[in-house]
This record gives sequence, C-alpha cells and structure tokens, in this order.
Amino acid sequence: MITEHSDIPSLDKRIPGVPAIEPVIFPKLEALYARRSARLEELAFQLVKEAAQNEPSSAEAEEINAGYFSFLSGLVAAQGRLLARSPMSLADAEPVRVLLRGKTTSPDIPTQDMLEKSLYWQKAFSALVDDAGAQLPAETQDALKVLAAEKPDVLAAQAYALLSGEYDQVDAGAAVFLWAALSVFWAQAIALLAEDDKALKQRRSEGGACPCCGAPPSGALVLTGDREGLRYLQCSLCETRWHKVRATCSVCDATDHIDYWSFENTNAPIQAETCGDCKSYVKLFRLDRDPALEVLADDLATVVLDAALEDQGFIRAALNPFALPA
Repeated sequence: MITEHSDIPSLDKRIPGVPAIEPVIFPKLEALYARRSARLEELAFQLVKEAAQNEPSSAEAEEINAGYFSFLSGLVAAQGRLLARSPMSLADAEPVRVLLRGKTTSPDIPTQDMLEKSLYWQKAFSALVDDAGAQLPAETQDALKVLAAEKPDVLAAQAYALLSGEYDQVDAGAAVFLWAALSVFWAQAIALLAEDDKALKQRRSEGGACPCCGAPPSGALVLTGDREGLRYLQCSLCETRWHKVRATCSVCDATDHIDYWSFENTNAPIQAETCGDCKSYVKLFRLDRDPALEVLADDLATVVLDAALEDQGFIRAALNPFALPA
C-alpha cells in the first residue's frame, strides 16, 4: 500500500462520493528523491551480494554495475539536497510558463535560447557536479567542472541536444548530470505552476509524450492504495504521472494486440507491455504487487528484459536518463 513515505500524494478524503480519476498527478519531490536514492542503494547492495556468489568472470561486471548504482544513488540524493537548499521561485519557473502558454497537450521541447536564458538549471548543474561529482575520478570531475564554467550558450547547446534526443552530440560523462539538473528544474516548475493553474492539472497526453513537458515516459505504474489498479505513465524529465487506461498502447492507443511479458509468472511485479500494432513496449511496474519498486532504479535493474524484447522486434517507447541510448 502507499505509505507516508510515498511520493504520490494521498487523495483528499474530505470530498464525498467516488473520486474522479485525475488526468495528472504531481509527485512530492522530496519523497521521490529519497525513495529513488534508497532503492538504488538497495539494488547496489544486492548486486554486491550476487557478485560475491558468482564466478570471477561475471563478478567483475556485477561489481561495476553496483558501483554505478551507488553513484546514481548519490546523484539523486544530491538532487534532494539541492531541492532543500535552493528551491525554485515562480520567477525561475516563468520560462516554462511561457513554453506552456496556449498549449493544451504535450508541448514542444524548449528552444536553445530558452535554455540559455533559464539560469536555475545551469546553477543546478554546477551544484550537482560539485556535490555528486565528488564520487567520480579526478579526471572526470575536472572535465565536468570545465563544462560547468562554460558560457551559458555552450551549456545550453548540450542541454538542447540532450532534450532533442541527439545523444551522440552530448558529452557522455556530462549527460546524466545535465538531465538531473534539467529534471530538478522542470519538476519544480511544473509543480509551482500547477498550484495556481487549474488547466495544468487537466492536461492530456498526445502520442505517448508527457502532457506537461513533452518528454517520453520512463515507464508505467499500476498504483495501489487510494488509486488501486489505476495505471499512470511517469515522465522521465518532470516526474509528472499521467493517466492511461490499462491494456491501451502508450504510443498509438491501440487495444487489440496488447501482451505482457516477464521472466517470471503472470503475477510478476515488473512486466513489459507490448503493442502488436506499432511494435512498441513500455515496462509496467506493479506497485500493487511490490510497493518498493521505483521506476528508474528497477528499470535499470531489468535491462535483460529489454534485450529479450528487442530480440523479438519490439522498440522501447520509454527513456531512462540513467541509461541513455548510445
């Protein structure tokens, strides 16, 4: 069930009758970062245990993966500290308000000029490099600090390429830090704007993209607690969840050829939902079966399922910023 530590806000029980299904749910960001960081560290510990039991040839790979999970746990924890130390103001969120103006469904990605003039995420990038970058080798730290000290147009060009999906144009070592900074910026901006904009709470998705920022989902959740059984896609950038009827393709809305795949039985807490019409898939994280699941962390821990589905000819319709496409 959803606990007090959940990042999903509880329904308002003061409203009588059967609650309407909310088109979007905005997370409690402090709790989201705390849960994600803890889950990543838990999975890192599991990998270390598995490495100790494996042959040396495979143990080394497990240890490398565990190190990456631990690094990510620290990066997410740094996002939480940044949120506590330097919360956004409405003035900081104004560029996002302008981007959303006049849009009723998924907005376009921001322009490079907008990113250049939005100072909050640039400061966030520098702060995250100073904080979480301390876990990295000195050479990597130095390269990140050089980028953080660049003029806004240089940093904005990297961010624009990242949001445009031109991953080969982005410095590989900086990509995860850039996304983390942009995500802290967007998630706070959307939450702030939603406080006084009722229309934002009614936004609908178009073509599988987030209705609030236009980014792809990181996966789908089947909720428990007050919203038992409802499915929401979770944004890879602003962390918004948006409702999607179950057994409906997240990309093309088809319903005739939806199938579910896993390496376990039909009650597996993590499944892949495939569409035979558009040949896309997203992973489904069943919080009603395992409330400890966290989309980004557990997606990263189940990459073997991705490989199996791609062998079957399916195309991933979700994005994990911790494992960007090559």
